[in-house]
Amino acid sequence: MQTPSVKSLGSLIVKLAIGRTSERIRALLTLMRWAKLAGYGKVATLCSRLLERHGLYVSKNATIGDKIALPHPAAIVIGDGVTIGNNVTIYQSVTLGGRVQGDWKRGNYPTISDGCTLFAGVVVAGKVHIGANCVIGSNSVVLSDIPDNAVAVGAPARVVKQFSTPLTK
Repeated sequence: MQTPSVKSLGSLIVKLAIGRTSERIRALLTLMRWAKLAGYGKVATLCSRLLERHGLYVSKNATIGDKIALPHPAAIVIGDGVTIGNNVTIYQSVTLGGRVQGDWKRGNYPTISDGCTLFAGVVVAGKVHIGANCVIGSNSVVLSDIPDNAVAVGAPARVVKQFSTPLTK
């Protein structure tokens, strides 16, 4: 990821000041990512705390890719070791984190690949890998790996359809 330009920082400040809630949240996530990469841990922590005011818990230790979309940013939890790729869409009430107490010591956190969509109420727990361009249906509980280009639903989630080419949004 490149360092922010003055123009992009100015745009972020405007969005933080007068943007809609979803724009402010995206701006805070971007600022948190930039601060973390530049070594400004306290700024990343501040961004994480400001996100909590909007009902989101996003750990400053999570790795989040570019262009994350949060269409309904409410009650979203992203734990310490979670890795999220680029162009991922996360709807409301999604939890990404460890499965049992102490997972932070072992690094047992999920990895969400590029182009995935997680619908409302999804729980992804433990050391799980969700492949590229996957769709996870509402209220699914993902406890095992999901292959690329798949649609998974249920509790526990199971693959109901797999495509040979990537799904388009």
